[in-house]
Amino acid sequence: MALRDNNQINYLNPASYTAIDSMSFLFDFGIIGNYTYTETNNGNDPFYGMSMDHLALSFPITKWWGASVGVLPYSKVGYSIKEEYDKDINIGLTDYLFTGNGGVNQLYLGTAVSLFNNLSLGVNFKYLFGSIDLARSVAFPGHGTRAFTEVQSTTVISDFIVDLGLQYSLNFNEKYNLTLGLIFDNRTSVSAENRVLKTNTFPGSPTQINDSTILDPTFIVEEDFQKGNIIIPTNLGAGLSFNYDNKIRVAVDYYQQDWSKSTFFNSNQTFTNSNSIHGGFEIIPDPKALKGYLKRVAYRLGGHYQNSYLQIEGEQLKDYGMSFGIGLPLRNTKSSFNLACEAGRRGALENNMIRENYMFLSFSVTLHDFWFVKRKFD
Repeated sequence: MALRDNNQINYLNPASYTAIDSMSFLFDFGIIGNYTYTETNNGNDPFYGMSMDHLALSFPITKWWGASVGVLPYSKVGYSIKEEYDKDINIGLTDYLFTGNGGVNQLYLGTAVSLFNNLSLGVNFKYLFGSIDLARSVAFPGHGTRAFTEVQSTTVISDFIVDLGLQYSLNFNEKYNLTLGLIFDNRTSVSAENRVLKTNTFPGSPTQINDSTILDPTFIVEEDFQKGNIIIPTNLGAGLSFNYDNKIRVAVDYYQQDWSKSTFFNSNQTFTNSNSIHGGFEIIPDPKALKGYLKRVAYRLGGHYQNSYLQIEGEQLKDYGMSFGIGLPLRNTKSSFNLACEAGRRGALENNMIRENYMFLSFSVTLHDFWFVKRKFD
């Protein structure tokens, strides 16, 4: 959140939008694919997915005023877990299936102003929208006459939130730069709708009783709909970055968010205080090299460690991983292609919990163009 770059859009901190010079225009688009290998004490399941990661534009308004607009994920859900039990001779084999799909996206409009040479303040106005579909079911595959029971829950979110950002930058000897970044997301009440449907499905197919009656093997046990609010707690973040002559960059971020104060439709959640630390390193051998393409390639390495907001059986779940990436510049331009791979693990197998081993592969393109330049030759 402390990075300032004339050739990249940093939407983690809206204060960074003033880093774009007065004649530049940036377009950034990325996609991401994920593979998750879920483990329990009773089995494992793989899960694959691919989606758009972000779409963003950034441009100057004046020399001291910048802006950005885009859409990117706010949260994602994607899992499929099946557990089989065969412990009771009277019941026989029992299958439990848990699935989740969907997510919440954020459409943002951000702006930033440079108050002094070293200080920038920014704000992101965000519109959250999307839905999350969760389902859990139990079936008895060894008994062809028993009903299949399922509970489906759909939560639809639609509301506005505001994020604030600050960056303070110092230059030393024209080659060294140190920047402090801060973000603040205030405690927010988000409007949402929740639908819950519980059904029992018996073996067989719909049967025509007479001309006006069809016997459906699926019976609705309970159906509930409610409108309410989801409380998202205050999110605080601080970051520090060091830049040497645009060749070497080192950055570290720390986030803290107390999810024990969150609520879901006036119901308190069994969450806890979350905090995380993220670090990254980038080296470009010679960004101004006229010969030798590999000298202008950006080589990147990163890592993170998080105490998540989930606490099960008195144990707070951990999330940690590493990432690797490269930035491939286009010849004779400031545009670039970016490739990255992240691998990590969250959760644990103790106390009959779930452990996820995941990998993300991402690809993005950043296009740089000049505005308001009067051409001397056509």
